[in-house]
Parts: sequence; C-alpha cells; structure tokens
Amino acid sequence: MDATQPQRLTAPQLVAAIAGVATLVALIVVIGLVMRGGTERSGLGIISIGRATDVRPRPAPDFVLTSFDGQRIQLSDYRGRIVVLNFWATWCPPCRVEAPVLQRAAVRLESAGVTILGIDVWDDQAAAIEFLDDVGVTYPNAEDSTRLIPVEFGVTGLPETFVIDRQGVLVRRWVGPLTDDDLDNLLAPVLTADPA
Repeated sequence: MDATQPQRLTAPQLVAAIAGVATLVALIVVIGLVMRGGTERSGLGIISIGRATDVRPRPAPDFVLTSFDGQRIQLSDYRGRIVVLNFWATWCPPCRVEAPVLQRAAVRLESAGVTILGIDVWDDQAAAIEFLDDVGVTYPNAEDSTRLIPVEFGVTGLPETFVIDRQGVLVRRWVGPLTDDDLDNLLAPVLTADPA
C-alpha cells in the first residue's frame, strides 16, 4: 500500500464518524439556543425557574381578544376581580408544566374573586387548541394575533404571569413557571389588601 494514499474508512467507522458530526452539530445548535434564550419563533427566552420580580404599579394595558372558544375577552371587563394574566406557548416546556397549576387555581380561587386569563403568544393556533384540550384547561385563553400585548406588558420570556388588582392596576409579576405555592404566595398580598 502506498503511504501517500489516504486510508479508506470501513462502513462501521463511516457510520460512527457521521453520527459524531451530527451529534456535534446538534449540541452546537442547542448551546446556541440556550445562550440566545429562545427560538426563532419567539425571540423570547424560555424561563425554567420561576421568581417574583419587581413591578411598577400602573394601570394594566387594556386589550380585546377573541378566545379560542369564540368569546370576546377585554381585560377592563374584569374590573372588580383580581386577574392573573399568564403569557404562554405550546413550544415552551415550562408553560406545559404550569398549565395544570393555573387550571387548579382557576377552579379553587373563583369564589375569592380571582380570574385566570391565558394569552398564547407566537404559536400555532391548532397546536394551542389541542394543548388546552389535552390538559383540560377551562379558564379563558386567547391567541395574541396582534403580537403587541406582550410588548405592552414588558414580557421578557415565557411563561410570565402578571397580577392585576380589582381596580385594574398591575401589581405583581412572576417570571417563569408557577407552582401552586408560588401562585398562592404571589396572590396573598393582593387578596389581603383587596378582599372581595
């Protein structure tokens, strides 16, 4: 064999080399998405650890949307109730984990004058409807076809949740997924300061 001739790879060596390159490319893509904080679809980060963040109390921006079941949702129509406004998407894994928490809260807190509203952002409508049906979500949800509502609220990633008091003032904010205890703690000062 001539020393200048390259050695040919055997079939198993070729398969291993291709698999190695594919794995490396996939790893680079995942690292890039994590470092960028999102996907092309969202432009927002996916937040996997939740925390309360400061919010400057201000009137909540009003909006009008049509829910997935065809009902009109206008935020100002909920004055007199505490509103938990949740921004989510089906492609956001923490949003999928959080949805049952919000559904339980919608049922449990209805009599305390709390309404849960969901806004699906940068998503596929059919996927959103399927997701809501699969999880058994019954609280009002709508797609933000304007793509402006998250901007008006200052959403930085998904999921993100805002609490609006009975007077329509934005008073609390949670960035990331909520647990049952997180939501109760987020609402406690609002319920205490503003009893039904």
